[in-house]
Amino acid sequence: MKCVLVLLCLVTFNLSFTQVSPIIPTPVVYKELNETLNFDGELLVSFAGLSTNLETQITNLARMYHGIQLSIYSSGPKVLFKKLENVIQDSYSINVSNEIVVSYSSEASCFYAFISLMQLIENTSSGFQLKKCFVKDYPKFSWRGLHLDVSRHFFSVEEVKKFIDLMSLYKFNTFHWHLTDDQGWRIEIKNFPKLAEIGAWRDSTINDHYSTKPRTYSYKKYGGFYTQEQIKEVVAYASSKFVTIVPEIEMPGHSRAALAAYPEYSCTGIQQGVEGLWGVFDDIFCSKEETILFLQKILDEVILLFPGKYIHVGGDEAPKTRWEKCTNCQKVMHENNLKNEHQLQSYFIQRMDKYLTEKGRKLIGWDEILEGGLSSNAAVMSWRGIEGGVEAASQEHEVVMTPGSHCYFDHYQGKGRNEPLAIGGFTPLEKVYEFNPIPNQLNKKYEPYILGGQANVWTEYIDDFEKVEYMVYPRALALSQALWCAEKPSFNEFKNVLIDKHLPFLKKMNVHYAKTIFSPKIEWEKSNKGVQFKIKSNEQEEIYEVESSKYRNKKFSKMNFDVSKDESVEINRSEKDQINYTYCLKSKNDSLTTQFDIQATHSLGIPVKYITQPSSSYNSGNLTLVDGQHGSLPWKRNEWIGFDTTEIDIEIDLLKKQKYNQLNISFLSDEHSWIHFPQQIEVFYLDKEKWKHYSSSVHFSYLQSEQVRSFQVALNKPTRHVRIKIKSLAEIPAGFPGAGHIPWTFIDEIEVVK
Repeated sequence: MKCVLVLLCLVTFNLSFTQVSPIIPTPVVYKELNETLNFDGELLVSFAGLSTNLETQITNLARMYHGIQLSIYSSGPKVLFKKLENVIQDSYSINVSNEIVVSYSSEASCFYAFISLMQLIENTSSGFQLKKCFVKDYPKFSWRGLHLDVSRHFFSVEEVKKFIDLMSLYKFNTFHWHLTDDQGWRIEIKNFPKLAEIGAWRDSTINDHYSTKPRTYSYKKYGGFYTQEQIKEVVAYASSKFVTIVPEIEMPGHSRAALAAYPEYSCTGIQQGVEGLWGVFDDIFCSKEETILFLQKILDEVILLFPGKYIHVGGDEAPKTRWEKCTNCQKVMHENNLKNEHQLQSYFIQRMDKYLTEKGRKLIGWDEILEGGLSSNAAVMSWRGIEGGVEAASQEHEVVMTPGSHCYFDHYQGKGRNEPLAIGGFTPLEKVYEFNPIPNQLNKKYEPYILGGQANVWTEYIDDFEKVEYMVYPRALALSQALWCAEKPSFNEFKNVLIDKHLPFLKKMNVHYAKTIFSPKIEWEKSNKGVQFKIKSNEQEEIYEVESSKYRNKKFSKMNFDVSKDESVEINRSEKDQINYTYCLKSKNDSLTTQFDIQATHSLGIPVKYITQPSSSYNSGNLTLVDGQHGSLPWKRNEWIGFDTTEIDIEIDLLKKQKYNQLNISFLSDEHSWIHFPQQIEVFYLDKEKWKHYSSSVHFSYLQSEQVRSFQVALNKPTRHVRIKIKSLAEIPAGFPGAGHIPWTFIDEIEVVK
């Protein structure tokens, strides 16, 4: 009884004084003492009460992390395992004194505890060192997931196993395996062999980015699939690491690969090949009964291969173009009193939901399955933001939060031009770290319906496993903090532990992780004469070389920039012609470089007022529109200001009243991402406290490609204040992704020249 009281006092003390822990994800309690436990390359371990699998995993972890041998005969420190009862699910504790006591509540928690123990051990010149400490820990969320798309690009069984290995080391427990899509069917179905024979192979693949014009293709057969024996092997392997696999069989959309094999289950019956272009396509599964039965037979085999609770059926990005003209689909609508094609999709998903429920499984799908009415037993994966998750949880449905703003690991993570090609968007390590699966606007009584979250790795632009690792790590470690920690430490504390402890481990594991954390951090500010930037230390570098050039005279200059001195580089606005600058920042101790171009006009750094507020997801500040930097393609989140409203109102202050020559404002189009050019733009000037419309002619010009257009208007009246009113489409037209929704309007740079 005295021992119990001492332990309770220790826990209470630790809760009030938590030190910086070397463990990621950070435990609930970590308290170290000013003593160490030293030992050589062996530990004395008692495996009594542990399963054979746990014994194997623990032995492998000790060897993998530190080359430590576990022995029941060693003279080294003892490691004892004790079972906990009546505690929070997956709780564990580690108490390091003259011996090591690992207390666990489940097999998974014992695995997690030993991983944490391995992260505590330090290699020294004389052996191994372990600080005497106490750790108490348990996860905040039950769903801690990573997703991998193997349809756009295929990855071998061994590569998938390595993906599972790495995620398990950071206490992720759910692997979402995206097995089917338009560009490839990756799972053997014995009742329908043509799915693998035909659907797993495409004859061409688009080169470069989807938006590149003109498009070119690589005409080479590409693909692959997993046999059912290989699927069983991966499922068993994941289970041994306490990872559950959730398979995804896309329906009714993203089905071109399946329809290439069995075109009779489409609306048209027309034979088409497996798609080699990325995007969303009109040809989807028909809603007729024959198709429903076809897919249910596929699910029968999927259920036998995957013992987990959830089966993912997609449900996203399913255009209704074919359904609207299909006699079979219209017949289904009439027979079931369905008002529109959105209700038809709901009917389709409800049929699958009922079928899976009867089989003892639970359907989960992307948040589009909310449209037309949510199936009674379905769970929702909210990707288009948090709204779908809030709606589903409020209806008492289970929810996994995976918003594109924080959890899409196919987005860029660095601003440098040396970043490998990605789909677009910008999700740096800091953004991932901010993620909280519980939305602020969700009523607290519905919070238990949020199971957790996951990151998605879509592979249109990820064609080998090294790039998978680059896109996932170290961002996955930031996500593990969001999904495990009851209370996260500061980002700087996390970053220091990451750099000191975990990046070296990833390197040892031959993980090709991104090094963008070492890139110089540039902070932009307005200045009296334009803009200025400072380089902030990443705590690994203090001296940077700044190389600048001015296009007008083609002169290059170099300077050493000492971040410790809080120095700034100022760029003045141009009172006449546009002046172009290029800056290249090179770290002294690393090969990383950051390059950016500045176009200095009269509007550089001028005040901008948003009468219509941008979306919080795409708002990097007022300076973004007048910083002289044009957004590049593929687009990144930090380079554009995004609005999800039908009308936009912006004012700019030109600082003094005079006559100007021209105003330019650039817009982005990416229809796949629901971003469209505006329908109407009006420009006004302030005259005697009244806004008057410019009567000059207006025209568009294309920049970079048809994806970016610049709106230009002659400013033929003297003024200081200019107002820009923009009207978008009322809704995205039929046949486009997101049809029926308000489109996004993305604005990049506002330029005024004399």
